[in-house]
Amino acid sequence: MNRRNFFTLGGTSSTTQETVAGQMFSGSQTQPQFATRTTAGLEPYMPSASNPWDYSKAAHLVRRCVVGAKDSEIRKALSDGLDATITQLLTPFTPSLDDIKSWAGQDPNVRPPNGDNQSPEFPTWQNTKFAHRDQLVKWWLKTIATSPMSIQERLIMMWHNHFANEINVVDFAEFMLTQNQLFRKYIFGDFKQMVKDITKDPSMLIYLDGIKNYKSGNRSQINENYARELMELFTCGVSDWNNTPNYTETDVAEGARALSGWVITPSPKGSYYLGLSGSFAQSRWDAGSKTFMGKTGIWKADDIVDIIFTERADQVAKFVCTKIYRALVYDIPDPVIVSAMADTFRANNWSLKPVLDQLIRSAHFFDATNIGAMEKSPIDFMVGAIRTLGLTDIPDFDVMKTGRMSNDLSQRLATIGQVPLGPPNVKGWPGGRTWVSTSTLPVRQKFMLDVMDAKIMLQNVKYYKFDALTFAKSFPSPNDATKLAQEISNALLNVPPSEKEAAALLEALLQGAKTYEWNINDPAFQAEKHIRNLIKAIVQLAKHELY
Repeated sequence: MNRRNFFTLGGTSSTTQETVAGQMFSGSQTQPQFATRTTAGLEPYMPSASNPWDYSKAAHLVRRCVVGAKDSEIRKALSDGLDATITQLLTPFTPSLDDIKSWAGQDPNVRPPNGDNQSPEFPTWQNTKFAHRDQLVKWWLKTIATSPMSIQERLIMMWHNHFANEINVVDFAEFMLTQNQLFRKYIFGDFKQMVKDITKDPSMLIYLDGIKNYKSGNRSQINENYARELMELFTCGVSDWNNTPNYTETDVAEGARALSGWVITPSPKGSYYLGLSGSFAQSRWDAGSKTFMGKTGIWKADDIVDIIFTERADQVAKFVCTKIYRALVYDIPDPVIVSAMADTFRANNWSLKPVLDQLIRSAHFFDATNIGAMEKSPIDFMVGAIRTLGLTDIPDFDVMKTGRMSNDLSQRLATIGQVPLGPPNVKGWPGGRTWVSTSTLPVRQKFMLDVMDAKIMLQNVKYYKFDALTFAKSFPSPNDATKLAQEISNALLNVPPSEKEAAALLEALLQGAKTYEWNINDPAFQAEKHIRNLIKAIVQLAKHELY
């Protein structure tokens, strides 16, 4: 049987299966089926005369890896070539913590002064807690917008969505920063070890009730929340591709027993503080024998993870590779490609870098059907615009500032559905086609139009400033109106504009002038207004919502 023909779009069999975000659905469901969109596989993309390494492919690679690709980065990728560009993209960096150095890495004060919510000191304690939370969100947004050309922040956001935690539940920014740094440690490393570490991470212990999961003497308070999500959302999924369940309710109960005993490390600063790591408390652990996925023993947390990765290796590999595929290639995964990625994942002992490298240099990744086919998330749309256009005076980037405009960007992101550290639930953001709707599209477009019209201001102070002339002069042909319109369009759109669109965009740039009258250096010509008008036309095209 041709596996690709079996997984075709619109198959008539009622038993046809599909995977979306690792979950199985029958063909009678409304979710789209696996689609045979291309026959290209994971073999390396090899540039040729008929399929060259050109601006479109360089742009595709950089856009999928970097939030807010810049034209200069795309052209550098085009010049450097595929291998050198991938090497750069797969190079991690360490973001500065200077903006939050007053509290980053310090044990949080988790209880109000004297444990009294009515004390005069309580408002100060509470305000400090909320300030740290706001500052962490702003720090991460700034880190994304100012990052070097690396896939790192794309992956950190992916893992944040995979191991979703809500800061409103975790409550303390210090714990969420620790988790963020844990993701940074493992973005190219050992996924199984990352799962072990996230199991004991303070944020996760709070969010999924690990600190409430214990047995002490005859008193048993076994909490199954994390055991269930460990399998359902973090490792193997509910069922495999044949719709066979990956775990039972007994596995949940027995796994929870093995996962018991973890607490947040006490702080040397005193009883009103907690440390930034998890600790195993032998006295709180259920030390009895457990049978988990058919294996019997006196299991602890790491044993449970080891058993999952041994007994459900194929399911874990496919489940995680599906997430990676959806983050970097397309919303609807290709089962043949995911299976091949899963083989690579297992063959490399759960190391993530070989899978990422194989995928983003593959013929499948660069196939025309996958170029410009993904919806921009709110962060891709707004933070990406800041990075791509070089916008300055971003309210949130003055991380320690307070006041009405100090978290304007994060509030805008919340309005259209995605602010870091605030996923809707443990399943994270569904993403994909849910990002753009009749309610969010006007808000997205208005933001860009307001930026171009310099309308975002408070008390006569302008924010989100755009230097149109500097932006235009960064392109190769700033003195040729036709070429400049094409170059800016190519940089800001997922695919080059059609002939009709190109003509309309050129007219938006010229605004009635002739091409020979274009003069970017003549103040009297007011080229800046023309450039802003071009970008206003671009951002109102439907394809601007894609990347």
